Amino acid sequence: MPLIILTGYPCSGLTHRANQLAKGLQESQEAAFADADTPRYKIHVVSTHDVNHPRTVYDHARTEKEARGVAYTRARRMLGKDSFVILDGMNYIKGYRYQLWCEAKALGTTCCVVHVGTPIDQCIANNETRLHRQSQSEPEPATTANTPNAEPPYPPELLQNLIFRYEEPSTHSRWDKPLFTVPWSDEAPPIADIWSALTGIPHPSTADADTDAANQIPSLTSTLSNTHLSSAASIAPSTTTQGGGSFRRERPKIKPHLATVQPTSTDSGLLYSMEKRTTAVVSAIRSFVVENPSAEGALAKAGDDADGIKIAVPEVETPVFIPAHVAMTATTDELGGAGGILAVPRLQRLRRQWITLNRAYVAGNKASLGAEQVGDAFVRFLNADFAGEGAA
Repeated sequence: MPLIILTGYPCSGLTHRANQLAKGLQESQEAAFADADTPRYKIHVVSTHDVNHPRTVYDHARTEKEARGVAYTRARRMLGKDSFVILDGMNYIKGYRYQLWCEAKALGTTCCVVHVGTPIDQCIANNETRLHRQSQSEPEPATTANTPNAEPPYPPELLQNLIFRYEEPSTHSRWDKPLFTVPWSDEAPPIADIWSALTGIPHPSTADADTDAANQIPSLTSTLSNTHLSSAASIAPSTTTQGGGSFRRERPKIKPHLATVQPTSTDSGLLYSMEKRTTAVVSAIRSFVVENPSAEGALAKAGDDADGIKIAVPEVETPVFIPAHVAMTATTDELGGAGGILAVPRLQRLRRQWITLNRAYVAGNKASLGAEQVGDAFVRFLNADFAGEGAA
């Protein structure tokens, strides 16, 4: 189920908003599924910081990367069909948000970004309040356990550094959409909009409002008709579902792309078969060259009516074929000599090239090359290369 990525300046009340989101989503599903025997979604709040990864991890790149990796692993582990995951943290690097978006897309689930839009001055004031409370060694009152200022403070220099490094989300970036901004003055995040965008299920509050609006449409239509504005009657409730009166909405469908598509699983022994069978083809060609070192002699042995040199390969139906004009126009008459048409370096280069091409093809396509087809496929590749040389 959906991944909710929180982002904002340090001391902007991220944890407070994460707890509000968790509570609001829980209330939303209880209201949406009140009359249905539907399993409830689990709601997880994954914090970037813990006892082992305090806020001072941002002082060094190594410790920050470690803390970010731990949070990423926890969020990925909890993502599933029956859960909401709220990633609590600054998540200030746009590349990191893209990585999270790719993870959600690979799992086929929705994702959104909630930007806690607290002004910089207010973040600094919040941090000063936390520093003052820490210096006074005052115990945290129970009434402030869920408020923006109930979290540990940042060192002032680190706070300014993180504010300077922050990369704001943008609606122009596909990994930051849908984007919901929560100003400091708002008491709660837009739970209804977030719920509907991620699940495709109308929020109970908006569903009731839509029902009331649908019930008022007939009277509005009749009023417009009486005033000879029949053209305005096109606003009839065609967008509402029958019987329910609520707007039709489906959960967004997630389409995978190249960054998230899992590679097609292939036979673990296929690469070994490629290496073994292509090597056998090269060995058969080398044996022929040892017996027939001269191109002219090989053509004479093939007969006057032969149009080229044919080399039979064991366990391969298609023979290796070198056209006569290609064999005679080579830089040397020696088939296996330096610059010869069947020189070992050239055969090995063609073998590596064929294996690389087919390995990339098998990894990107569902079709797989069978082990028994490797020999014939490689021989056809060699024949095409030999024939092309004459055309060049």
